[in-house]
Formats: sequence, C-alpha cells, structure tokens
Amino acid sequence: MQQPVTLNPASTGPEAGDARLAVFDHRRGWQLGLLGAALTLMFCVIFIGGAVVEIGEKGLISFSVDFYVFWAAAKLALAGTPLDAFSVERITEAAGLVNSDWMPWAYPPGFLLIISPLGALPFAPAWAVFTLVSLAAVIWATRPFAGGRIQVVAAAALAPAMLPCLLVGQTTLLWIAGLLAALAALRDGRPVLAGLFIGLLTLKPQLGLLIPVALLACGAWRTIMSATLTAVVAAGIPTLIYGTTYWGSMLAMMSEHGEMVRGAISRLDLMVSPYSAIARLGVPETTALLLQWTIAAVAACAVFVVWRNPTASFDPRAAVLLTAIPLASPYLWHYESAFLAPAALFMLRAGAITTRPAGIVLALAMWLGLAPSALAMLHSGTADVFRLVFLPIACIAFAACLRHAFFHPRAGTRPATP
Repeated sequence: MQQPVTLNPASTGPEAGDARLAVFDHRRGWQLGLLGAALTLMFCVIFIGGAVVEIGEKGLISFSVDFYVFWAAAKLALAGTPLDAFSVERITEAAGLVNSDWMPWAYPPGFLLIISPLGALPFAPAWAVFTLVSLAAVIWATRPFAGGRIQVVAAAALAPAMLPCLLVGQTTLLWIAGLLAALAALRDGRPVLAGLFIGLLTLKPQLGLLIPVALLACGAWRTIMSATLTAVVAAGIPTLIYGTTYWGSMLAMMSEHGEMVRGAISRLDLMVSPYSAIARLGVPETTALLLQWTIAAVAACAVFVVWRNPTASFDPRAAVLLTAIPLASPYLWHYESAFLAPAALFMLRAGAITTRPAGIVLALAMWLGLAPSALAMLHSGTADVFRLVFLPIACIAFAACLRHAFFHPRAGTRPATP
C-alpha cells in the first residue's frame, strides 16, 4: 500500500507560518485587523437591522434574502411536510413572500435536519442565530492558523470579503469553517477528526470537488475512510426521518435548477464562476461549460501535484487548495468569494504573499473581496461588476500560489519585514 505523504515536515512546520504573521504585531496590523472586522460587523448589523425594521413596518414575516429559503424549509420540516420544501411555491408561501425570485431548496436531508430548529423561531431571530453561529464557527476555525494573534483572527475571519455572504444569510461561512477545521486536524496529525469535518461538508457538496484529490494525493487513507463513514451517517439518519423519497425529489429539483441556470448563465450577474464569465462574453454555453471543466481539471492536477510533493509544507498546500476550489466550481455565486480571505491567510503563512508592493495589493484585494461591489450593488442595483472583480483576483492568487509552491515548497521561517 502507498505510504502517506507527510503533511508537516519538521523544518517547515506551523512555526514557519506563525513567524510570517509577525507583520500584524505592529500598529498597522492591529488597525487593519480590528478596523476591517468592525466595518464588516457594522455593515452586517445595519443591513440586517434595516431588514428587520422593514419587516415590522410592512407587516411581513420574512425578507427576500437567501436565508428565507432555509427558514421556510425548516418551518415545513417542523410541520411534518419536509418534501414540500422542493416546491418553490410552498417555500415562498411559508416565507410569506410574493413576487420573489425563483429560489429553490436543493440540499441533502442532513442539512435540513440541522437547520430545522430555526423553523421554530420568527424570521428575524432565526436569521440572527444563523448569522451568529456562522461567525462563531469561522472565528473558531481560524484560530489555529492565527499564531495566537487576535488581530489576525479578526482580519481573516471577519474580513470584508465575508460581507456578501453575511448580507444574504448563506452557508458559505459554515462550509469554510468546516474546511479550516479539517485542515487544522490534518496539520495536527488527527486524520479521523479531519475526516469527520470533511464528511459534514457533503451537506453542501458542490464546493468539495477538489478535497478528495488532495486527500488521495497525500495518501490520507484514514481521513478518507472517516469522511466516507461520516457522509454515510449524515445522509442515513436524516433519510430514516424524512424517507427515501426525499432523495428523488432533491435530484429532480437539482436537475430542474441546473437546466434553468444553464439557460440563463450569461445573464446571472451574481454568479462569478469562470463558466458564467466565459458565457457572458458571448461564448456558446456548451463551449463555456467545456472550458470550465478544463479549468477544473487544471486546478485538480495542480492540487494533486502540490499535495503529492513530499517536500511541500502544509501552508502552501492549503493555499493552493483554497485558491483552486472557487475556480473549479461551475456553480459559484458572489457570496462564495469569501474564500479569498482564508486563502490570503494561508498565502501569507506560506510566504506566497510578501510585503512587497505587489503582494500588498494582492493581499488587500483578497481581504476586501467583493464587499465594495456588494455595497455598491445595494446602492445602484447593478451586479455585473462582480465577476469582473472576482475572477482576476482569484486567478492571480491561484497563479501566485502555484509559483510559490513549485519554486519555494519549503520556504524558510524568517518573518516578513513589517
């Protein structure tokens, strides 16, 4: 049997990445971390507070953001009609909305089981709980990679790049938290625990295409077995509760939703995948999708090579994986640009981002993400700029990670100059 590839060479262990975070030990580092976090939380509170006020003034029971789908599905599950969640009409009816966008429920039963308690709450408290849990999860999962620095946790976990996800109440922060927790467990030599977190990520599987590639490349067999068992349990127990019919309904909704996305891909301004950007340029949809899968194959090969390399330390591997995931998924919405923030943290830990001007510009672009664009959209209503901003940043970050991983796989531990 193939021997596992070491994930944490002694000469380039966590101390190397922690040392590079010394740039945050100075006044500007504290200002960047805490001010950015404060702005993210401020805009989040203002938007959610404004939505709550509008709900009260207009006598509504919910607000037209992505979270209403989760809340309505949870209500239907508690009412004993979980399969009604696959009816867009029943979702909007349960949410008390009219003339809402076509927003389907297409999640596995495990996710419905987890969020079903939110259906017992009114919309505003449920949204607040979901947001607080998401923030707490990503803060907790970021701590192992922050070198004991509060300002680094704030800069990465509460970066402005997280704002688009927070404004719509999506699950991306929870997913990122699960991935970071799995990476921390892998780095610390706890493969079974890493597999548990990875298995739970199957509750939103479209972002996890490259994780098996990384695990196979480094021979993490115990993690693979743990992840498989966790995924089976996470699917099996809810199936006993909701019935096997759930899966057929979910697959039917996914098929219908997929066809609608493909038919409108060039007009979906909130989608930021390479697939959508290529189609927006006027390329036929089938060609754009083929090019997307080509990009995904290149990203998968890059992840495999880097994670397979026995001389590569952990932080470059994690950075390559986090920058490759958004490029590999054809179904990528603007709120999933939140990946840029933790990717920037690993690039800094790996030495792929330095304090040279180009490195500073890239780091700031990843830290800000699509937050300025999201705030501009709230003001103007236009969103076409999203992919024009996200894709160049994501591609440059991925290229920088690959360059560093191939030419400096075991970079020294000397901290970057403030």
